[in-house]
Amino acid sequence: MRHCDFGRVLLFTHDWLPAVFLPGLDIVEIEPLHSDAAYSHFVMRQLPAYVRTSHVLLTRWDGFVAHPQAWCDEFLAYDYVGAVWPDQPEHLSVGSGGFSLRSRRFMLAGTDLRIADGHPEDAVLCRQQRHFLEQTHGVSFAPPRLARRFAYARESPKGLTFGFHGPDNLPDVLDEPTLQEWLHRLPDVFFLGDDARRLARALLVRGMATAARQLLQRRQAAGHAESGTRLLGAAASIMGLLSPRAG
Repeated sequence: MRHCDFGRVLLFTHDWLPAVFLPGLDIVEIEPLHSDAAYSHFVMRQLPAYVRTSHVLLTRWDGFVAHPQAWCDEFLAYDYVGAVWPDQPEHLSVGSGGFSLRSRRFMLAGTDLRIADGHPEDAVLCRQQRHFLEQTHGVSFAPPRLARRFAYARESPKGLTFGFHGPDNLPDVLDEPTLQEWLHRLPDVFFLGDDARRLARALLVRGMATAARQLLQRRQAAGHAESGTRLLGAAASIMGLLSPRAG
């Protein structure tokens, strides 16, 4: 919101009180989404009813606009723009949904009952059902070269991108004190998953040893004690000892 002039901004949440005083933000109270599968169902079956503009920028907590100067109006020529999946064939590579631009036509097409609910929703709509959506509903996906200017997720950016997605990319755009505050606020369930491990590695690569130790302590406190976590913790401790800030 700091970088863009949106037609409308909606926050879908069951915990609306912290954001109620943010100007320009409309709160839509929903039932808690207790799983990624529940999120996928919400995006495919419920979210389209709220879309009134030609396009919607869908974001999750771990992705946002980073470089507004990378925006180009060509994005709006397509029904779907998302970061590239580098492990997929080129004709199916555009899809990462956590930071994605979707047209209203695309959103409504996804409610077609011939498309079964599935998870994750971006894999269902952008890989499994892509041909159906293109042929039956006439939707268009941005080419990979444009998608790489729009955002990145699982590969390093090749220049400035409009946005990004993925916890392990947060150290690219946030400083260590800010990340420490985010880590303090994240729920325990986050620290049990692979996203937490990837973020810990990213923090170490960028020399953010204090934040890495904080994350790994939360991970162990949440009940995750596999050897990889202990090794990362040892690396974070060694980096802290070698850091000039440690004296």
